[in-house]
Amino acid sequence: MIKKGISLICLLVFFTGCSSREKDIVGLWRTDSISNYVNGFSFTNNTKDAHWSYFDYRADGTLFERRKGEYRKSRYQLGSADSLFYTDSTGKILSGYKILDLNEKIMVLKMSQKPYLSGKNQELYEIRYFSKAVPKGK
Repeated sequence: MIKKGISLICLLVFFTGCSSREKDIVGLWRTDSISNYVNGFSFTNNTKDAHWSYFDYRADGTLFERRKGEYRKSRYQLGSADSLFYTDSTGKILSGYKILDLNEKIMVLKMSQKPYLSGKNQELYEIRYFSKAVPKGK
């Protein structure tokens, strides 16, 4: 009886955590900065211009990336508690990110990248920082 109660509590915590992630990601996100790390060297770009995208995550799993009056539609899926995947219309994964932080105000995503050179002990990744944007007219 006690084991069933503990299992039920664990399931409730698990599903509550998932729904919170899904609730937090829905909305319009503004790119604040992008940091690249390549084998010990890092560079952060935080110069906002017209080339920076806005990402509109919808509750139905649809994603609209908007930039300079144009948009690209794709889909997104939250994997485990710390993963986000972009997919095409057939469900094929296009790219994936590790979620470093996600709440109702900020989102931080990390994408590991393939090494430029052959050899061991190489580390390349990109970290994207976002803040929740308020849509125009609200």
